[in-house]
Amino acid sequence: MSQIVKLGMEHRKFAFDKDLPPAATIRSGDTVILETEDANCSLITRETDLWPEFKKIYETAGGCNPVTGPIYVEGAKEGDNLAVEIKRVVPGFARGGGYTSIQSGVGSLEDINGTIQKPLGAKTRILKIENDEIIYKLDNNEEYIKIPVAPFVGTIGVAPKYDRRASFYKGREWCGNVDCPDVKVGSTVLLPVHVEGALLSMGDVHGVQGDGEITGCALECQGIIEATVRLIPKEQSTYLTWPQVDSDEWIGVISIANRGRLTNAMANGYVELAKRMELEYGIPLCDGYMILNLAGKMRVGNGGSCVCRIDRKLLEKYRLK
Repeated sequence: MSQIVKLGMEHRKFAFDKDLPPAATIRSGDTVILETEDANCSLITRETDLWPEFKKIYETAGGCNPVTGPIYVEGAKEGDNLAVEIKRVVPGFARGGGYTSIQSGVGSLEDINGTIQKPLGAKTRILKIENDEIIYKLDNNEEYIKIPVAPFVGTIGVAPKYDRRASFYKGREWCGNVDCPDVKVGSTVLLPVHVEGALLSMGDVHGVQGDGEITGCALECQGIIEATVRLIPKEQSTYLTWPQVDSDEWIGVISIANRGRLTNAMANGYVELAKRMELEYGIPLCDGYMILNLAGKMRVGNGGSCVCRIDRKLLEKYRLK
């Protein structure tokens, strides 16, 4: 019989690491409910709180972008996969909202090496969530904009085989801080297992995020994640190279840029997706490549990551037998 395991924010960690002791042990098919801290560990709670430098975050909180875990999955061994089905994501459960900010030297309109225009100053907005809408009040008057909430899991991953990886970073081996809005309720993320028990961790809930997370800070908030975890033995797996994310409507690949180049992430993702189409649907690689050219979709994560995907109905209902 499956069980439900709950972990609070006191189990926050700042790394994916094979040497971390498990915070909980589960079996395949169990559900976990995790309370998660925001990316800056509650150091920003007022609009006078500006985004602190990483040094201050580490000195005050011990790290940044924490995850809750790790969770040991019984029977998981190297070569297997974890299928993590996202059942519920609750943003801002403790404070009724979160924050977004302009961070000096970070984002599409900022350049740490200097720009020809005057740089934007650091700024924080504390935003409330009311009736599943984010209330954004404008600076210059009493008007406000209501943005529909669209919560997702910003950071999800497993322990890498060798070196410890900070939870702030992302990589093909462990996944990590990809900030992909497609990691939401109704999606299932497929992750590789490198060490005994897998050591799964999740965190960094976002209330909403525009494609690219252009200021470097979405609606950051404390959150609750509910997910069901299933173990897929190596001999039953169709996993290739990159983490996968699927829903009832589409299949996809989570890809990460080399040296921050989004076009590289796009290429990695679409190549992997074409290979999935060949492996899982029998579509020749060349045809898959051209079909993706016509019907593939890409959702940008935090500028260094993306999800490349294609609608299932194109593959399952309309493909010639």
